[in-house]
Amino acid sequence: MLSSSRFVVAVHALSVLARFRGKGPVCSALVAESVHTNPVVIRRLMTELERARLVKSVAGRAGGFEIGRDPAEISLADVYFAVEDENVFRMHKTDPQSSCPVAAQLGKVLSGPLRTAECALHSSLAKTSIRDVAFAIV
Repeated sequence: MLSSSRFVVAVHALSVLARFRGKGPVCSALVAESVHTNPVVIRRLMTELERARLVKSVAGRAGGFEIGRDPAEISLADVYFAVEDENVFRMHKTDPQSSCPVAAQLGKVLSGPLRTAECALHSSLAKTSIRDVAFAIV
């Protein structure tokens, strides 16, 4: 099973921008150095964060990225929805008409618990802001 680090990288990048808030745009190279990745990875992620209005891009020689709003108003859930699929769990194809009792019932049995788990994740992430992350680090 593949796991994505996009969410954690996005939280890291937004936390860097939060700490530079009011000091001008931050270039992707600086963010990439902090995250230990390539600036191209950061620019691609910033495109998604900009689409969600969590960051603003500033064009030009001294350009880069700025946090899009008050870091206290950006929850981890906002970040998650900006860069990850809405559904945490993906079901494989099930066949309710299958002669296999597991295949016939799996989707029906799992849908409730998986939906509950996704709601719990989103609820938990909503309780922490980018400000909490960015300024918990001294």
